[in-house]
Amino acid sequence: MPQKNHYGFVIDVSRCIDCRACLVSCSVENAVPMNHTRIWVHDLGLQGEFPDLRRTFTPYNCMHCDNPPCIQVCTSGATYKDKETGVVLVNQEACIGCGFCVEACPYDARYLDEKRGVVDKCNACDQRLVIGQKPACVTTCLGGARMFGDLNDPNSEAAIALKNTNSILQRLDIEYEKGTYTRPNIYYINSDENLNARLEPHQPQYTLAEQSWRKFFLPAVLVGVGATVLGQAIMFTKQLLQGESEFEDR
Repeated sequence: MPQKNHYGFVIDVSRCIDCRACLVSCSVENAVPMNHTRIWVHDLGLQGEFPDLRRTFTPYNCMHCDNPPCIQVCTSGATYKDKETGVVLVNQEACIGCGFCVEACPYDARYLDEKRGVVDKCNACDQRLVIGQKPACVTTCLGGARMFGDLNDPNSEAAIALKNTNSILQRLDIEYEKGTYTRPNIYYINSDENLNARLEPHQPQYTLAEQSWRKFFLPAVLVGVGATVLGQAIMFTKQLLQGESEFEDR
């Protein structure tokens, strides 16, 4: 089933005042533990020369990539892209807490909830999306810096912001394998800074175990599953044909 919509964030860097209302609303809405956060606001520090000084703050969370490295290393299939929205989600009932995806994310947008033994991250408040509401961080953003919507819908707030901006669009795109880019779905507007240099996303770091899983064990598991399914189908067909033969003999 093809993806129905293409949801993403548009962030107007010039409008963020670092009030952190987004962090509070996210934590309350999603019961995030006090020692963790799903979203951040990065202080890029003072820029310019006295007396012409300015300070820039940049909201930041899971990029909901089109090609997420986290999915590549998920051992249980718990991390996936929603087919309706394109949002990257974690099925915490299926998550085994191995943490491979945490290390694989070049944006450090995931954390391991030690108490529950599962990985957590921004899910764009999926529970709100299904009832037609915006993510909590967007609704509480005092400066209107955070926008969210279906980028395929020309009438969505996010799509309109992208269409009307006169600034350079920035995406923190990362090449994590040769010729394969993350293609994040957060677009930054109205920033005169090179955000890739300032926020410093990194190449995914794979441990030896993760490399073995991706290159050897995962293909072997898929082959094994395929062989099992094929074998069961063959046995079922044989039993079916044998039953029909016995029925005709009577």
